[in-house]
Amino acid sequence: MEPFEITLHWIYVAVMFGSAAIFLILSRDGKDVPLYKYLIHTFIVIWSGLAYASLALGQGSAESAGNVVYYPRYIDWVVTTPLLLLSLNLTGKFNIKLEGSLTAALMGTQVIMIITGLVAELSPDDIKWFWYTAGCVALLAVLYLIWGPLKRKSKLQGQEIEQVYHKSAVFLSIQWLAYPLVWAIGYMGAGLIDKPTTTFLFILLPIVSKAGFGFYNLFLLRSLPASVKQQHANKDEF
Repeated sequence: MEPFEITLHWIYVAVMFGSAAIFLILSRDGKDVPLYKYLIHTFIVIWSGLAYASLALGQGSAESAGNVVYYPRYIDWVVTTPLLLLSLNLTGKFNIKLEGSLTAALMGTQVIMIITGLVAELSPDDIKWFWYTAGCVALLAVLYLIWGPLKRKSKLQGQEIEQVYHKSAVFLSIQWLAYPLVWAIGYMGAGLIDKPTTTFLFILLPIVSKAGFGFYNLFLLRSLPASVKQQHANKDEF
């Protein structure tokens, strides 16, 4: 990894740890947003920061099929991306009980998407696009769950919750589509962009999708009318 790339990773680590501190500070005056929402986003950025710190320290890389594979990226994504979907799920069901089957389907399919991405990067050129395609099918399933069953659940709770969910889902869906696009055009895919550019994009995207989504989602929830948040306070959590 070039010095430029190492510097980018340390900047990423600083942003993640700084975001964790801000999430915890915000949780002290949670504006009637449940504490677990702050804790989920705090854990996401801490775990991601630690994973990228290992890359900055020169750990977690291996040669496979002519490419350098950075395992900590996938160790990060396989934990944090399902948690981001859990946060979105909790937003969509803010005032109703969490449904286990939908939550399991959403998070489990996301894990499949990440693992197939890792297998694709480990595979030679004549096989990797099979695994990439399998991951894209999993992505389509995740997007269906976001915009189908979960969207309908949000509508049951009134316009305010529906709008918060819709805005959060749009934000996250754009990020979810960007990841496989960068993978496909990056050095591990078609090679249309070089390794430093790919690295930069895989620094920028997680900042937006993890820290950025956390702040945006919490801001929307904190801005809800008190009457809507009171309904949440009266429900059975899980």
